Amino acid sequence: MAWPTVRAFLIAASRTIIVPAWLAALVLAQLSNPALTYPGRDGGIFLYIGSLLLRGGVPYVDAWENKGPLVFLINALGLWLGDGSRWGVWLLEFLFLLFGSAVAYHALRRLWGQLAALIGAFVLITSAGNVLQGGNFSEEFSLLFTCMAAGFFLAGLTAPRRSLFPFGIGVTLGLNLLLRPNLISMPVAALLTYLLIAAINHDGRLFARRLLMLGVGCGAVVLPVLLYLAGRGALQEMFRIVWQFNVQYSQEAGSGRVLDGFLSASTGIGPWMIAPAAAGYVAGLLRIAKRAAMADSQTQFLLLPLLGWPVEIVLSTLSGRNYLHYFIPWAPYLGILCAYLAAVAIGRLPTPRPVVVAAALLMALPALTAVPTWSDYRAVAEDVLSGADRIPEFEDPVALFVRANSQPEETVFVWGFRPIVNFTARRDAPVSYLPYPIVHVDTPLSRDWAEEFRVQLTSNPPVFIVNMIEDADRERIPDLDPAVRAEQKIRRQQVVLAENLPEVLSFIEANYIPVGMISGDTIYRLRTATP
Repeated sequence: MAWPTVRAFLIAASRTIIVPAWLAALVLAQLSNPALTYPGRDGGIFLYIGSLLLRGGVPYVDAWENKGPLVFLINALGLWLGDGSRWGVWLLEFLFLLFGSAVAYHALRRLWGQLAALIGAFVLITSAGNVLQGGNFSEEFSLLFTCMAAGFFLAGLTAPRRSLFPFGIGVTLGLNLLLRPNLISMPVAALLTYLLIAAINHDGRLFARRLLMLGVGCGAVVLPVLLYLAGRGALQEMFRIVWQFNVQYSQEAGSGRVLDGFLSASTGIGPWMIAPAAAGYVAGLLRIAKRAAMADSQTQFLLLPLLGWPVEIVLSTLSGRNYLHYFIPWAPYLGILCAYLAAVAIGRLPTPRPVVVAAALLMALPALTAVPTWSDYRAVAEDVLSGADRIPEFEDPVALFVRANSQPEETVFVWGFRPIVNFTARRDAPVSYLPYPIVHVDTPLSRDWAEEFRVQLTSNPPVFIVNMIEDADRERIPDLDPAVRAEQKIRRQQVVLAENLPEVLSFIEANYIPVGMISGDTIYRLRTATP
């Protein structure tokens, strides 16, 4: 068979079968298996609030959390799809990452060809996976909307007068705002690029039209959610938590914080991805410098990562906490810049055959490195194929104990902020401010929530309090055991604890007794409760 025929066949197969399967394999290799793993704090509180929503609960009022409302709605949808199982949320994670990477791949292929697009998609997925930390984060779900914003921007470059594309960017802006207000770098970069193009071309009317449609698209998704929260009496509390508190939480940001964040992200994501992305950034700057008029769509599109990545670096380091999942939104920028660098290099190759070989090796890589992942999913697949009523999920022994020794209407509080126990034990918390005793910032707002916690705990004491402090928090959260607490060295200069902590500890010591220890966590029972 002639080489052109083989090449045509490979290209057709890759577009219809190979590349979609390859993207799905990449995504699957990054996700935690609910049958073997347990979500962390963020994933746990999102699941808990999602379950509250399905039972008529109200976000921010019934449970405190400083992320936007959309992540609760996504978790509620996943739990509904999975009939209460974490596998439903896992499915949404898979679909969000798969469609996000597919959108990015198709945009990059349109710009720079298939191999560059494959490299870009590979970098996007794996860089996000390196800092995924178990998944179910606001930042993870935002990747789809961020990639869609880039796709809408690229499509609009060939039809600048069409209002659909800036409207679509506005929709993605609104969706990311509803996930977390600082996840908006790509729409912001699109807006800045529109402004720059308008300034160069002296076309203020086009910029005004784009700005208007972007605002309409944003409002189309934000306003219904705000009306929903207002109807549930949660709008004011949402603004206090998501906006006012987060501003206070990030007030110590500065240039030093940005540098620390960049170093943390580079370590977490991997220098082998950051370095070529940085090289692609420099190559993009050189292209812009040579083409000041920016007449071609490729040059205009490059402005997205050139403007957006610095914005994202600042936004993701605002709080100064540098949790690795904060850097998930870097992935689209790394993917685009690495794809561009690859396109520059590929343009200098003498024949197409090395390109095909390199693409084949790249597509084979996930299959070679993800063997343990497929093995972990084998038991899950066997249960599905056997027609089991419920796919297996990992359950903490503490949650199993709580569920077995309490009634559904009784409440449980986890000292150490592990709301996943409430979710898996199917027992609500008696309080709304679950991170107690940490209040993060010393302001009247945080003192109000701490006092609200004390009132709720003492007026409606839970049947169990679980002393579940992770090793990493032993210098942040005082233990419930007075003897252990006396030996602790709390870093009070680095952590803000509630002022009323002594009163709360006195109440717990007077009304609760230890009844056992499970997996190193002490269970305290209310004295008036029936053993």
